[in-house]
Amino acid sequence: MNPFQKAKKSLSKDLATLKPLSFSQKLRFILDYYRGYAFILFCLVLAGFYLWDVWMQTRRETVLEGFFTNDEANLFPADQISKEFSRVLNLSPGQQVVFDDSLYVQKGSSIDYHTASQSKIVAYVSARELDFLVTTRELTDYYSQSLPLCDLEKFLPPNLAGRLKDHLYYLPDSNGVTKACAVSLEGSRFAKGENSHYLMVFSYTQRREAMIRFLEYAFEEEEASP
Repeated sequence: MNPFQKAKKSLSKDLATLKPLSFSQKLRFILDYYRGYAFILFCLVLAGFYLWDVWMQTRRETVLEGFFTNDEANLFPADQISKEFSRVLNLSPGQQVVFDDSLYVQKGSSIDYHTASQSKIVAYVSARELDFLVTTRELTDYYSQSLPLCDLEKFLPPNLAGRLKDHLYYLPDSNGVTKACAVSLEGSRFAKGENSHYLMVFSYTQRREAMIRFLEYAFEEEEASP
């Protein structure tokens, strides 16, 4: 007897068993007997959805990608910022911005979550997929010595560089050259009280226009204030 015939015979027996039972008994029988099958089906559906989502992501053009680390005060809710900035850019269904606020880095820490966060940053920078990184001042000082960063004074258009000149943070890079490695986000739309986070742009980014628009978006409220 092939598997299909076995399954058909088993189903027929179950239907015969269910026939004389009350509704509540039928329900209990189904929940008890088919619980394992339901769990397997749920896992298959979940796996299918995950694979479909991954497939869809690979088909979409990433317009900008950035990480926010050590966000203990929830200043940078990635999903919300992603949705708002997507509207600002008026993205098509085939385009996306990718932001991640789940990372936490601590220098010298051997805690798995900290090392995994650091490894993710290094991996994305090595692959040249990450456009910018927002992190604390301490980590900005640290990364300026090891990651390839833009000189924001040269990267930004003159009008925006002029408006943000008081926010630019100058540090020596890995070659010992002092440049505007970061911009302080104090006074930006993300500032809530004291904000010690800084934004760095990676020197290899090919998404200059979107990066500049994100900085304009970040400081729009400040510029709109009287």
